[in-house]
Amino acid sequence: MTKIMYATMMFSLALACPALAQSPIPTFDKEAVTVHPYNRTGRQDVIVDEATSEAYLPGNTGTDREPAFFVRQITLTGFPLPDEQGRLKEIVNAYSGRSVKVSELKELTDAITKYAKSSGYTVAQAVVPPQEIAGGQLEIKVYVAAYDEVRITQNTSDVADSVLQGYLYRLKQGEVMTDRELELAMNNLNDLPGVTARAVLRPGREEGTTSVDVEVERRPVWNNYVFTDNGGGYYSGRYRYGFHTEINNPGGDGDKVTLSGMMSSHDVKNYSVRYETPAGRGGTRLGAAFSQSEYELHTNSLYTSLGRSRGISLYGMTPLYRDRMNRLTAMYGYDRRDMEDSYRFRTASWPELKVGKRADVWHAGLSGSQYYPNEFTQYDLIYWYGDMDTDGGAYYDGAYHKLTGSLLKIWYDGLWNYRVRFQGQLANRALDGSEQFYLGGMNGVRAYGNNDGYGDAGWLGSVEIRRQTGVEGLEAAAFIDEGYGNNKAVGYSEHLSGWGLGLRYSKPNDWYVQLDWARKIDGRRDWSEPTDHDDRWWFQVYKMF
Repeated sequence: MTKIMYATMMFSLALACPALAQSPIPTFDKEAVTVHPYNRTGRQDVIVDEATSEAYLPGNTGTDREPAFFVRQITLTGFPLPDEQGRLKEIVNAYSGRSVKVSELKELTDAITKYAKSSGYTVAQAVVPPQEIAGGQLEIKVYVAAYDEVRITQNTSDVADSVLQGYLYRLKQGEVMTDRELELAMNNLNDLPGVTARAVLRPGREEGTTSVDVEVERRPVWNNYVFTDNGGGYYSGRYRYGFHTEINNPGGDGDKVTLSGMMSSHDVKNYSVRYETPAGRGGTRLGAAFSQSEYELHTNSLYTSLGRSRGISLYGMTPLYRDRMNRLTAMYGYDRRDMEDSYRFRTASWPELKVGKRADVWHAGLSGSQYYPNEFTQYDLIYWYGDMDTDGGAYYDGAYHKLTGSLLKIWYDGLWNYRVRFQGQLANRALDGSEQFYLGGMNGVRAYGNNDGYGDAGWLGSVEIRRQTGVEGLEAAAFIDEGYGNNKAVGYSEHLSGWGLGLRYSKPNDWYVQLDWARKIDGRRDWSEPTDHDDRWWFQVYKMF
């Protein structure tokens, strides 16, 4: 009997409050949004087919009112534009080997100018220089601006000018001005907490150059919100209350301190403190965090489950690619987690049972986003390697590997928007409860309770349709959720699914409220709490200030 009870306790300890031991992955503060996408592809030389000499016609080939001349070949001089997928050749060939009206020359130069700008040259212009059209040879000269002065002309933020200027090091005087380098520098500036930056272009001191004046303004130093929801578990406390505070630039160099905390209606307490600072001039940020969780679960009349976890995290984020529409960031870090779970028996003759666990976890991966007209995509893919050690030994002890990923896609169409969300996990072996994948809850299959259904590997998918109601900020929603989990320790797999309706209210920088009703689809009974429910209500309320 004692062995059976001990085994039951050990299994329960493995599952008790698993999410409390996890360390959140930090991300950059914000994303830059624009509505003008452009792509850059491979390069090739411009090759223009020559018209045969027999086709050449000298003199005015048009009329007195609309003079024209025969163009046998167009030569591009000045800046050597790359030909991307033959687009430049196509433009030039459209005006070669035929009579060209004088009025068409502006169309030609405008097309080449537009092509140059779409190829990433910020300030570009094609012109027809003074010339005598001899033998059907037409010259078009391409001008592309180079950098002149690049300086901070206005700074009302809390970040020192010298720090801001360092982020502009790629914009070197005399080098050709390109969208990619300029946007990278501005995006890295805008990623600094408490900073909003914009570039103003003006004529340079020398012909063919452009100066860049960077104006920096201060965003609010305190980014605060408080929240409440009913996303907790039956035993850990269904109702939760919390806060989040960001203190930007306490050191005046783009650093940030983040404080957060949460408590539940049943003696669960979480809190964390995080510090981030820029490293170098390329947008890399390094950080350190400390977190602690405590819980007390009055599980039954025999014993009370208690637990505590502490975590120390070191992490970094390095931008790999930035432009107006796309962002790609490398993420990496290390976590040290110390956890202790215990049973406190109500029978005085039974001693308190404690089990300690320690984990060293490394991660590396990518996160990114894409903005296109009426579309938004966000994704991440992260590899984890960890080593778990438990007092007395456990089946999940030792080294493990897992891969996690998520994808969010949103389409906007007038009053409607459509959302697809996916997240998943792969693992090479059975995992501790703090590393497993959970299906049910407010952010999973909403027809089931918090952490109902789990596995070492699994996935969650959700499709949601929203429509504006006519009340400013209020949307109605309908959704379908589905999840799958595979538990390698017992060789068991399960599917959970549900559908539901909801309301979302958003007032930017003030309120966010979400209400969901969800119902099971051919579902099994609830396992995360003693009472079975066919449907559930969820709410979230956030107040920003």
